[in-house]
Amino acid sequence: MRHLIFSDLHSNLESLNSFSKIIETLDHDKKVFLGDLVGYGADPNACVDWVRENADIILGGNHDYAAVNRTDLTYFNSYAYEACLWTRQKLTQENKDFLGTLPCEIVEDGIHWVHSSPYEPEEWHYVVSRADGKINFDHFETHLCFLGHSHRPVILEQEPEGEITDGFPTTTLKLKPDCRYIINVGSLGQPRDGNPKPAFVIYDSGARTLEYQRFEYDFAATQKKILAGGLPSYLADRLSVGA
Repeated sequence: MRHLIFSDLHSNLESLNSFSKIIETLDHDKKVFLGDLVGYGADPNACVDWVRENADIILGGNHDYAAVNRTDLTYFNSYAYEACLWTRQKLTQENKDFLGTLPCEIVEDGIHWVHSSPYEPEEWHYVVSRADGKINFDHFETHLCFLGHSHRPVILEQEPEGEITDGFPTTTLKLKPDCRYIINVGSLGQPRDGNPKPAFVIYDSGARTLEYQRFEYDFAATQKKILAGGLPSYLADRLSVGA
């Protein structure tokens, strides 16, 4: 089975439009979205609508939960807080109701899917290092765990003896049958690894291969919408540098 896995769209319709055209040419069986449909960007309803209609597995993230009062806002920074309040005003009631139904983790197809971390998934921890891996590998039972949340692609590999290594993916990786993995797929809507190109992953369970793909999109159009909508200018500026 071939999964197309993406996360952290954050209301970025221009990136989503480019992504939707690209995946028309890619053979796949399921589309998996790992949370944070909304927040930061200017097109929450269009993005929710597309994912509702097209994705096979859909998780909610902390920004989705915050938009419908399912999680506390006090830990949000000022930009995220302001964007959340803005998003609440823009979302249709139908899309609010939909976001309110989303789980933040699920096990399906023999894979653990989660927005933030298997360890305390609704506390919204980041998984970015070997130290994070030591905590999280003990909190899921499958060989593979895919997640998002940090907006930074990373692969954590656990050897049978328990040793954990980390790496930053480049192209296609052949997964070892005797290892376990935590895989952060990066962000479709707001990359933060110094590369402004959105990221998504193709996982082929038959071949046991993992491939990251990145692409260009019209981020200038997204920036203009953010500014025109009255959202913080920082949310526009960061898109051009992947920060």
